[in-house]
Order: sequence, then C-alpha cells, then structure tokens
Amino acid sequence: MIIGLDDTDSVDGMCTTYIGTLIVEAIRDLDRNLIREPPKLLRLNPNNPYKTRGNGAVSIRITDNSNPEILEKIKSISFDIIANYSESGDNTNPAIVFLEDNSITPEIQLFAKRALHEMLSIDEAISLLNKIGADYNFIGNGRGLIGALASCALELEDFTYELIVYRSHYKRGIKFVTEEGAIDIEKKYSPRIFSSYDFENQRMVISPHSDCPILYGLRGEAVDILLEASKLIQSEKPFKKNLFITNQGTDMHLEKKSIEEVMPYSSVIVRGVVSKNPYTVSGGHVFFEISDSKKILCAAYEPTKGFRNIIRKLSKGDEIVAYGGVLETEHGLTINLEKIEILKLAELYKTEKPICPVCNNQMKSIGKEKGYRCKKCHTKNREISTTPISRDINTGLYEVPMCAKRHLSKPLLRYGREKKFEEERFKFDYTMFDIKFEGI
Repeated sequence: MIIGLDDTDSVDGMCTTYIGTLIVEAIRDLDRNLIREPPKLLRLNPNNPYKTRGNGAVSIRITDNSNPEILEKIKSISFDIIANYSESGDNTNPAIVFLEDNSITPEIQLFAKRALHEMLSIDEAISLLNKIGADYNFIGNGRGLIGALASCALELEDFTYELIVYRSHYKRGIKFVTEEGAIDIEKKYSPRIFSSYDFENQRMVISPHSDCPILYGLRGEAVDILLEASKLIQSEKPFKKNLFITNQGTDMHLEKKSIEEVMPYSSVIVRGVVSKNPYTVSGGHVFFEISDSKKILCAAYEPTKGFRNIIRKLSKGDEIVAYGGVLETEHGLTINLEKIEILKLAELYKTEKPICPVCNNQMKSIGKEKGYRCKKCHTKNREISTTPISRDINTGLYEVPMCAKRHLSKPLLRYGREKKFEEERFKFDYTMFDIKFEGI
C-alpha cells in the first residue's frame, strides 16, 4: 500500500514533510518493518498559484499488505494525524489517499506526470481514485487530493535525498542554525551535497525563514554523507528528523517546447533568438524577448541577483535556450528564468566616422546615407567604417544563484551525476534509521 498526502501547511506554518514524519513514526510504532524505504518528497508544479511554498507532496510505501486489520489501523491513524496537525487557512485543503501498488494504472501515472507541468482539477483526481476504488479522505475542498494522488504514482528516474531536521511544531519565531556549519558543508562536500551555502550572496540556504517546523535540510546524493555532514551543524535542540527520497535538483519539471506551445503555469525549455535587447524595469527586474517565429518575454527578476548581469549582456541576434517557469504577467506570457544556455553570440559592430585621406582629420556626416565630408578640405567619402565590438560574455550554460534556485532546478554541478532510482532505492536500510531524538 502507498499513502499519499498533500496540502497540510499554510503560509503561517506546518509542513507536509513534518506531517509525513508523524505518520511514519506512528506506523513504525506498530511495526518497524512495515516501512523499509524512505518516504518520498515529490515537488510538483512550481508555478501552481495554490502552492504554499515549494509545492511538495509526500508518499509512504507500506511493504506488508497482508494484515487487513493493521492496514485499517494505519489508515485511521494517518487520517487522525492529518486532521489534528494540519494547518487551517483559506488556501489549505489537506488530503490523504491509500493506493494498492497494483492499482496504479497508466492513466494515473500520466496524471502524476502532468501534475509537474499543468493545473489539474479536483474532479479529475476524485474520478481516478473512484475508478480504482481507492480509499481517500480530505478536509476543505479536496484540492490536496491532486498532489496526494500524484505523489503515489510519480515515477522517478534521477533522484536525490534530503535529510530534514525539525523543531517542535509548537515552536515559532527565529530559528537558531549557525551559518558556519553550512559553509563547512558547502566547502567539504559539494557537489555530493548541494545548495547549502551561497558564497556569491553570502546566504545560508539550508534553513527556511518561514514558521514551518523545518529547522534545516541537507540535500545530496548519498545517505551516509548527509548523516556525516549533519554533525557539522550547530543549532537549537532538534525535535525530530527524517530522510526523504526526492526529485529535487533534477529538472523534472522542465519540458522542451516551441514558443507557440508554451502555456501558463508550465515549466519549459525554449530555444530562440533574442529579438529585443534586455532592459531593466522598476524593481531591478530585467526583461528581454526571444523569437522562433513566435515571440515571448523572458525575465530575470531581482531575487536572481548577479544572474541579471549575464542577461544584460545579451543582444539581438544571440541564439539561446531559456529554462524556466511560465506565468501570465501584465506583459503577457513570461518565462521566469532558472537557467540560460547561450548557443551563439551575434557579431556586433560599431560605426566610426572615417578619417580624411588628405588631411587626416575625422570626417563629418553630411546626412543620412549621404556619406561624410572633411570640414577642412571638403574631401567626400561615402564609405562607412565599422569595428567589431568585443562581447563581454561567452557561450555556455548559466544558472541563477543558489539563493534564488527552485527546489526542482538541477544545479549545474549535478549535470552528469544523475542517479537511477530503481538501481539505488533499496541500498539504504530505512528500518535502521531513527527519526526520533533521545530524551524528547
């Protein structure tokens, strides 16, 4: 059986991974061997306007389905945890689903994949659940069923791990996590552990600023180094911890599209030619336009910091590939850039006034397309002198800084380091992993 849950948090606090951890803990109190692999933290469409923060859903796989009484108890306990610990709010609609492994149809797998790229309906999720006779429950309007169902069926190829350490959900306010540990981890373990400290902007990125119960999270490629690196972190006393298999840092949300195929709320990889030079608007956001026969705006918003300086160096005629999420803005459809690949730089020239061949003075223009004339000796010249402009930018792939990176965005340092999920998933013995802290 697979348990899926989503939408248990609000802008004021809580976290779906924390609720998932409480459920895992309760199930393992029944029988430690019921869960043999880490739960999954699956990031879905990052452009979803209903998301609270990272649009993460959680799924938990139960390995022993033989005892109906135990399974019913698990369902009851799990929903009680959802009901008792989820946040309340206008945009919070907690949901939980229970699926048998063999009930996941190709139609549901496609639904899960679409949840990365599209806006899906509650009615479609309910219809699919009813079609396979799945048990489910929800609070509110049922929107959480979309992510809960998708989290059970989403198939991973590349994947990463995240070790998440929590404070008590009752505790609010400033979190105490020292930057020194994050700095040491970034220096010692990168790229095996990624997105810990942004040296360019001098910012720690392992600890969220919201009032969610996450104290800090370490993302990486192997369990042993995450556990080892966590010893470098100095923080307030942790309450719980858990390990998740995730699609973070994989670019799983991006799809190759032509500009004509681009839709709002999708995440795309689009190839085009710069058709309008970059310009900066109020707030420090930088826009430019690309074309492949159709046109679309691209934006590097202020939080991308120094990445905007790369964008400002683009020019009409440059061939690029834009990576990012698509939103409908006051300017029309706009790609919010996560990465950009510069394939070919246009050759730029500046026009220079010619030098008089007779008296060596710089000649003056005598009108548009009429040429030049020397003011001193009146010699005329219709030839225009041009000089190549050196481009202060190179072809290649550029990404936004770590502090502006989305959970799903693959860091450049992970390129070529993909991990095959089906080859790795059972290499860690989760039954030996302790999600509790002694004395708490």
